[in-house]
Amino acid sequence: MEKRYIFDADTHVSPYSNFDKSINACQWEERMERAGVAHAIVWLLPQGVVDVTESNRYIGREAQKNKRIVPFGWANIREGAEKAREDARLCLEEYGCAGVKLNGAQNEYYIDCPEAMSVMEVVAARNGMIAFHIGADYPDFTDPIRAERAARAFPDTKFLMVHMGGAGEPDVSQRVIETAARNPNMYLVGSAIPAAKVKAAIDTLGPDRILFGSDTPFYDAADVIREYDRMLSGYDEEVRRKIMGENAGRLFGLPVQSV
Repeated sequence: MEKRYIFDADTHVSPYSNFDKSINACQWEERMERAGVAHAIVWLLPQGVVDVTESNRYIGREAQKNKRIVPFGWANIREGAEKAREDARLCLEEYGCAGVKLNGAQNEYYIDCPEAMSVMEVVAARNGMIAFHIGADYPDFTDPIRAERAARAFPDTKFLMVHMGGAGEPDVSQRVIETAARNPNMYLVGSAIPAAKVKAAIDTLGPDRILFGSDTPFYDAADVIREYDRMLSGYDEEVRRKIMGENAGRLFGLPVQSV
């Protein structure tokens, strides 16, 4: 039987082993192969990282060797706004990244602060995408209204709303869904959140802007795929294909046929 196309829109790797869940690119590849994932967004694992540059460079190098990887950079304004802007430029111009992630939760800043907006200017000027951690773990720093301010400031830029308000309890997924309904340049990545909340997003927004994500290595991709399969069993095959891979594949200009 031909394999289906699966794109995982939330995975992490690290060149370091200073965190109990750290995985390197080889370990990541083993997990993606076991789960049947054809392509995946890869960004750094932030725990214990005080300088994002080396992790960004590592991911860019690995993406050159492994076509399964869709590399994303990371900019941390806590390292200084000027450095964060330079990291964003390097990611897009030298490391081949598709976009840059801003994680106000792990790095502790408001995602719509002037320094973060200045990083987004660098990304938008280079036609990159912007990813936000949008979670209940640090709800003020990553409030969906803050993401909306950014999305409206850069209406031609695509924004990934990673965790879509999950990553903690009580989740704020309903507010994320309402925000995305007003902003067509937002795409919701349903990682680290119950599949029932992803279903609510599909039923409200339709299937075209919802992306499967596992949050590897914090969750096992194969387990999350099975959870999605149960949640999607009541939808037709076209919806299932879109959510599990085709939406993300097309977003990044990749062939979406089964591989």
